[in-house]
Amino acid sequence: MKSILSPLTILLTLILFYLRSFLMGAPGWTIEPEECIDATSIISFADNLFYHGHYYRTIMEYERFIYFYPQHPDIPKARFNIACSMKLTGEYTSALEIFTSLAKEYQDINSGIEASFQKAEVFCLMHDYQSALKQYAEFLSHYPEHQLAEKAKSAIEKIEKHSPRRPQRTQR
Repeated sequence: MKSILSPLTILLTLILFYLRSFLMGAPGWTIEPEECIDATSIISFADNLFYHGHYYRTIMEYERFIYFYPQHPDIPKARFNIACSMKLTGEYTSALEIFTSLAKEYQDINSGIEASFQKAEVFCLMHDYQSALKQYAEFLSHYPEHQLAEKAKSAIEKIEKHSPRRPQRTQR
């Protein structure tokens, strides 16, 4: 039995060595060249995926960008586009979490301001119209001169127009 085990062990070792050598040379298993993990390359690729509607891949690429470049100045934009991708794929709760975080962290830059508006949009998609009205009003109170202010006002009017009116109860 010992004579059979030894050649079998050698054969298995050679097969594993061969597979390891083969897989290490295959695309995706090698260490990426420097130009493939350049910040500009990653963000450009993610932007392109977003533009063409490949939202799940967009999320992965922006997350890869954030992983490799956690201090990069485009992090708010990447997080905003992740949340937008989640919103467009119906992952409303996750999108809302990111928009909320962005709105708190970046109140003074465009990504945070637009995140505040997008929170209301997500509430509308979730059919939570009361929260949407509240968020639109909060957006207008903080950013009354922003380019999205008119859109927020018209959304408020639309919600109020189409929301069912509840009869007032009379006190007895």
